[in-house]
Amino acid sequence: MLATVLKPGTRARSIAAGALSLLVAAIFVQFVLPGTPGGGRGTPLAILFYGLVVGCYVAVIALGLVLVYRSLRIINFAQAAMGAAGGRLFFEFVEFTRVPFVVALFLGIAGGALIGIGFDLVFGRRFFNAPRIQLTVVTIAALPFFAFAVSGYVPSLPFFPRASNRTVLELAGGVISRPFLPFPGLEFQVGGFTNKYGFPELFNIELLVFAVIAVVCFLRYTRSGVAIRALAENSERASLLGIPVGNLSTMVWGIAGALSAVSVIGVGSLSAPFAATASGAAIPVLLAPITAAVIARFQSIPTAIFASLFIAMVSQAVNYSFPSDAGLITVGYFVVVLATLLSQRRRGARSEEGAGTGWAAVREQRSIPKELARITSVRTTRWALIAVAGAFLLLYPIIVPTRFQFLGSTILIQAIVGVSLVVLTGWAGQISLAQFGFAAIGAVVGGALTATVGIPFWFAVPIAAAITGVIAAIVGLPALRLKGLFLGVVTLAFAITVEATLFDKRYFGWLLPSRIDRPTLFFLNFEQDRPMYYLSLFCLVLSIVVVVNLRRSRFGRLLIAMRENEANVQSFGVSAVRLKLTAFAVSGALAGFAGAVFVHQQRGLSRDSFVSQRSLDVFVFTVLGGVGSAGGALLGALYDNLLRYFLPSNDFLRTVLSSIQNGGSTLIVLYIAPAGLIALFVALRDAWLRIIAQRRQIVVPSLFADYDATALERRLIPLADADGNSGLAALGPGARFRLGSELHGSGSSGAAALRSRTEERLAIGAAVKSLGDFDADVPEDVVGATLAAMGENK
Repeated sequence: MLATVLKPGTRARSIAAGALSLLVAAIFVQFVLPGTPGGGRGTPLAILFYGLVVGCYVAVIALGLVLVYRSLRIINFAQAAMGAAGGRLFFEFVEFTRVPFVVALFLGIAGGALIGIGFDLVFGRRFFNAPRIQLTVVTIAALPFFAFAVSGYVPSLPFFPRASNRTVLELAGGVISRPFLPFPGLEFQVGGFTNKYGFPELFNIELLVFAVIAVVCFLRYTRSGVAIRALAENSERASLLGIPVGNLSTMVWGIAGALSAVSVIGVGSLSAPFAATASGAAIPVLLAPITAAVIARFQSIPTAIFASLFIAMVSQAVNYSFPSDAGLITVGYFVVVLATLLSQRRRGARSEEGAGTGWAAVREQRSIPKELARITSVRTTRWALIAVAGAFLLLYPIIVPTRFQFLGSTILIQAIVGVSLVVLTGWAGQISLAQFGFAAIGAVVGGALTATVGIPFWFAVPIAAAITGVIAAIVGLPALRLKGLFLGVVTLAFAITVEATLFDKRYFGWLLPSRIDRPTLFFLNFEQDRPMYYLSLFCLVLSIVVVVNLRRSRFGRLLIAMRENEANVQSFGVSAVRLKLTAFAVSGALAGFAGAVFVHQQRGLSRDSFVSQRSLDVFVFTVLGGVGSAGGALLGALYDNLLRYFLPSNDFLRTVLSSIQNGGSTLIVLYIAPAGLIALFVALRDAWLRIIAQRRQIVVPSLFADYDATALERRLIPLADADGNSGLAALGPGARFRLGSELHGSGSSGAAALRSRTEERLAIGAAVKSLGDFDADVPEDVVGATLAAMGENK
């Protein structure tokens, strides 16, 4: 009955759903929440008003997320960060110059737009046709670096005070913004609550109103806006119709940058610029708007705005009633995201299907061709490289001091987390931004089993891995209905939730051990760093062996096939549900395994080791290394940890590569090797194998797949000039050779042998002349006689 009156997708149904949500929220915040002691049950209007103010900048970020996804089919995980430079420019003008407020606001928004345009021109167009996973990595690592790097240079502009004339607080952007804004004396109260509000709160509401009006009018009443809407429906068709897709993409990124600058200005005006322009604030600020965008399915701008205001007001009400339990709000965001994605329809529009699968086109690096694998030089070189790497890993703890032994075992364990992404992202094509969240669960459970319950390490670690695998499968439930980028939203929300709640003693104090001892095995004691290093190396090798064998098994082959074409796999009676959940479970179990080993290696738990930013880092660097294979994951882990632990101590390398924290090295790698570092090594290996194939005249189709067939036929010859003193050239002019044949009696003599040799010579000469590419001194009558003789024999 309800479906008949309020049809799905209609405006009436949306209005009814919004009204019902408001009613439920009103009952919840006024009658369910306890309020504060002495203040009465419910939430004061002043708190709800401040929630509305917070919801305004949340809505601006959500507006940018929806706009970018609808137009470019990419979730911009840097939407809260890319406006940092524009926001910093605005606050510098307001605080240190006499530039009018309106002019400073315009310059700040324009600065954010320029960051978006510059990003698209430098990176967006380069990766426009690349798999979506590469552009996702760009928005996670490169775009925030680009924005924060420019933001760091803003105070150095000549019309601002020099650093020597500023206080430490001014340099850090920690000065409260309220006194520098217009109408500093404006104050008012809402209801009977004592909180006072002023211009910054009204300013945030105005920013949202003007941003929505500007974006809606642009999309509806301008030719470029209509073209962007056409681009959102089908980019390929828009390109065929003559619409400049590249220019529109640049325009979309410019608008997204401007909206991000508006949100940064709104956040900073409520407190201080540092609250919005610091790199560490980007991920937590993004959680609420990305939840609102998920509720709107990244499609409906009105729904995204309404959801932003709604969840912000409810969050402030919960925070007012439970000020010490802020972590519960992140749990609520995760539950909302998970429930919303599970309730959405399985299939969407054609463009949405492409966005969900096109990004997952991960190129798996091929192995050495079978034609060359048994050649002595190839086998010798391969085993020599393996021996050198193995010798280095075995001798490393012997030749380095103790602190580097501890660091080496840390790197080996963290490499297991990167390997766990190969199963889920490289094979199954499902994005995960929560691998260190899974590792945190394994660490907590494994540490509790050994330190509190008393279970030996050798049993506790597998149990912790199994429990983590089950939790990972639950987190991956939306993968049964949706694909690709939306899984990144769920896993990111999960990572932030784990960081906010798992290490809080009020919730899990019974599970968090205070001290964890390293394991022992018979007469082996791993208390020292050197034995612990070898145990970590063994765990990494064990993980690689498991992953390699999984890839060769039926399970691995089915995962690859499902990633490429899920419908075909299901047509053969294979359960895609079981495959996806198994992939999540295996990946989570490997990450939990790494966490359980890591917590014993560290001798204790630390929240800082499992922050959500580390999950983003491991995803970025695993993709940079090559997420399609275990070797690529190891390269990514090596690259990550070199930048994190070694290169920052070198001033020159820190300046050139910009270290891990700001992502400058990521930009370099993305430009040089978009397919990952493993692709560079494979390209060098294939070049060497081509030389071997040419010298040995071995046809290897997989190595020459990109070559023209005619050119390849002429190229498969020895690279050096023919030697006149060896081979056929050494026979001299007029000399002939005899082809031995067991079939026709190679041992004949006399006239029969002479006749056989003559016929063979004539046949070979005729065949050579028929090729046309070689000169053969064979008379035409001889060729004709030979062919006639062959016909008579036939």
